[in-house]
Amino acid sequence: MKEHSEYLYEFGINGYFILPSVLRDNEIQNFLDYWSSNLFEHPVHDVNFNWGAEWCRLIDCEPVFAFLCAVFNSRFRLDHMFCVDERFVSAGAKLHHGPNMFEEGIYYFVRDKKIHCGLVAAQYSLIDAPLQANHFCCIPGSHRGNFPVPEHLRTLKDNALARHIALRAGDALIFSEALVHGTCKVESSGPRRAVFARYMNAYSYFRRPPQHDLINILPRTPNHAQSNNNHFDPRCLSPRQRQIVVEPAYARGRPALKE
Repeated sequence: MKEHSEYLYEFGINGYFILPSVLRDNEIQNFLDYWSSNLFEHPVHDVNFNWGAEWCRLIDCEPVFAFLCAVFNSRFRLDHMFCVDERFVSAGAKLHHGPNMFEEGIYYFVRDKKIHCGLVAAQYSLIDAPLQANHFCCIPGSHRGNFPVPEHLRTLKDNALARHIALRAGDALIFSEALVHGTCKVESSGPRRAVFARYMNAYSYFRRPPQHDLINILPRTPNHAQSNNNHFDPRCLSPRQRQIVVEPAYARGRPALKE
């Protein structure tokens, strides 16, 4: 395995890199056994950690965990995790995302030799993912772009900038969601078995959490015992005020405030 600094360099230059063989053979077989018995009905399944210890290990798989600590300064959280087969084609077979989507929690920039980024994904391949299968593709380096992505480069046809990434079983592909990326759809695709884990800064959500208490008390001012905020009735607020105060934090699909 390469030095840690080399992976950081690849991530900075390309927006992605591959950690080889992070999953053990017996783990891979357990994943595939569970998949063949339970995950055949739909192309996408959200992961449930009751499925087994292997699935829990994907939360903080050691080589991936070490890299995420470096990128997020050891302050990050798992936002969501799901698994896909060869039937899954993201964004209607078009490339999506791009740099500087700050309001959506998707961005990448470097200041004082330190990476600052939003949503970061780890894709674990449970079987070999050759170029003959529907699989991850991207425009390398596009996470650092400073200009809008030309619309014709959102498609894969005659796109000289797009690259289809091949993986071996057990590999982890780490990428910034600010990378222009998608699924390379091929005719008569071979099988695909992949698990995506996506991480955010510890202070934010990307997807709106399905369970989240609405806020009805503001945080106390720290180190001041006399500060004593009490619960309030959200019904005393206007709709816009409720959106500002009561709504939980999340990025994807959050409506803009009306002026």
